[in-house]
Amino acid sequence: MELRKIFPAMYTLSEDLPARSRDGTLYLLRCIFLMGVRKPPSQYFLAYVVWSFALNLCSTFYQPIGFLTGYIIHLSEFSPGEFLTSLQVAFNAWSCSTKVLIVWVLVKRFDEANSILDEMDKRLTRPDERLRVHNAVSLSNRIFFFFMTVYMIYATNTFLSAIFIGRPPYQNYYPYLDWRSSHWQLALQAGLEYFAMAGACFQDVCVDCYPVNFVLVLRAHMSIFADRLRRLGTDPALSQEQRYEELVQCIQDHKVILRFVECLRPVISGTIFVQFLVVGLVLGFTLINIVLFANLGSAIAALSFMAAVLLETTPFCILCNYLTEDCYNLADALFQSNWIDGEIRYMKTLMYFLQKLQQPITFMAMNVFPISVGTNISVTKFSFSVFTLVKQMNIAEKFAKSEEVE
Repeated sequence: MELRKIFPAMYTLSEDLPARSRDGTLYLLRCIFLMGVRKPPSQYFLAYVVWSFALNLCSTFYQPIGFLTGYIIHLSEFSPGEFLTSLQVAFNAWSCSTKVLIVWVLVKRFDEANSILDEMDKRLTRPDERLRVHNAVSLSNRIFFFFMTVYMIYATNTFLSAIFIGRPPYQNYYPYLDWRSSHWQLALQAGLEYFAMAGACFQDVCVDCYPVNFVLVLRAHMSIFADRLRRLGTDPALSQEQRYEELVQCIQDHKVILRFVECLRPVISGTIFVQFLVVGLVLGFTLINIVLFANLGSAIAALSFMAAVLLETTPFCILCNYLTEDCYNLADALFQSNWIDGEIRYMKTLMYFLQKLQQPITFMAMNVFPISVGTNISVTKFSFSVFTLVKQMNIAEKFAKSEEVE
């Protein structure tokens, strides 16, 4: 019960209460605010600016540089397992920083999308419609906290396993810090790396989970819209003019749905494209690390990292496939309505509308890849190609021999 008081939007409301679709992104947008990418509030202007500067300096800007500089200066000091642990995260950190910058530039589109959801909510008049939205809202928020848990488990596992063996988690480069010289410098560097990685995971949750949160609520509205289409022309008390007005209103509802999709399309296109570019490579390095080099502690951390990487694209790609099916269901629902005894004007408008409904809603990654399960499988399969290449070139054995010589 205490949890329900703290996070009420995680629980399904009664069907008697009005629908608030924007609550499906309630905790997401609060965390995006904590990312430091929103306009500073006047009441806490200085505190917000300082927090934004600290978090983004450590996680968004310096962390990718710290990985690269660490490789240049201390590459010979890495063991193969440590190097792969660091490299797999480095690629993901670079992609995360890029996604954060994309969201930073386009963050106002989230507010616009929520305003469009408010328009959709005004059309919900039946208790079963409101209940469907309430279910989608609670599921959306629970998924967000699931993402947050998985990502933070990875960051904490890596930190603890590194501390256990007496090394920083990623051995990034920090000026004037040499973790080998004393225990307090080791503790300081490990703490800085954990803060930067926990901040990056926090940001990554926001930039990876927002498509899922928004599309889950959209699918609830599309399901409601399909039922609305099926009911067209079934009320015998309506005149032909009133039936035509109902059809026109449904066309307007469809335009609102398309406007919602167009509002989010540039953000989704950019962030998913960046993730598609690196997911196969990152998973490949992780597989090599787990199979060939990792001890028990680092293997557990690597498995949690792999779960987090798979969450970055897989759930949304599955939702995109479902969204395509939802669009075809809309066309079927309109065809199943009572249109046979309609007047000529009604029939012509319905046929034009039917053609529009047969055009599925699809998302593209920068107009290069269609965002779908098929594309996700293709980029994920690249990880096995990376693993096979390393095995065939005996790179693992060469790493092991060089370590023995040293």
